[in-house]
Amino acid sequence: MRQRDPSSTPILVSAPSKFSWIALGAGAYLAFLLTLFPASTAYRWFAPDSLRLAGIEGTLWSGRALLGSVGRFGLNEIQWRLQPWPLLLARIGGQVQARLANGFLETEIEATFTETTLRNLRASISLDGLQELLPLGGIEGYVSAELSELRIQDRWPVGATGEIRLGELEVPLIFTPSSDSLIALGNYRIRFVDSSNGVLVGNFEDQGGPLEVSGSLRLSPDRAYVIEGVVRTRPEAPVELSQGLEFMTAPPDASGQRAFSLSGSL
Repeated sequence: MRQRDPSSTPILVSAPSKFSWIALGAGAYLAFLLTLFPASTAYRWFAPDSLRLAGIEGTLWSGRALLGSVGRFGLNEIQWRLQPWPLLLARIGGQVQARLANGFLETEIEATFTETTLRNLRASISLDGLQELLPLGGIEGYVSAELSELRIQDRWPVGATGEIRLGELEVPLIFTPSSDSLIALGNYRIRFVDSSNGVLVGNFEDQGGPLEVSGSLRLSPDRAYVIEGVVRTRPEAPVELSQGLEFMTAPPDASGQRAFSLSGSL
């Protein structure tokens, strides 16, 4: 009996159905609309109550705003470029940059419903621009940050890797808290190493100035802070600074170092 050559059997390929073409066209049209989705409309529909923007231009994916704030933290000349693909995982991701009070901010951002992560963060701001957020009590100077990662939950940092620098610090003299009675403290650096328990830990040290300082900073998820360390004056320290340390710290040890500890909540 003659056998049929399998290679001669025709292969049937079904053409896409009409429904498939319609679905493909609808998907392409939806993607086109999303790329042009106005930023002002997205802000009205989706922005959380803590975010305020004004002078909005551009699209959801690439836009700018003249003014803005996150909680009590003010921003100017805000620009963003978001990536659409993280939305498939219920995330928002992209790059953001803005001007701050006498400073700047630029970072990569990834946000979910429960956590915001900032990566490759670079920022600088005068302490005067943080008066609404922190009880600085007349302290002047600037703060700059270079963090490879900063994790935030419920508007509170729960993890960080990188360093923060405090520069040109000046504080009011004790019992005379006026801008005309400031005393220089120098420059300082805080290094953070990420931890997995939600407690943010940083080690700090001076970078020159009238004080020799080292210690640690701990921020707990319940918004409590603990600052502990040792300090001693250098020969060039003003008499007023030495007197202030005697009032605020423990008696010196044999090496002249004085222990100090501050705690509270924010």
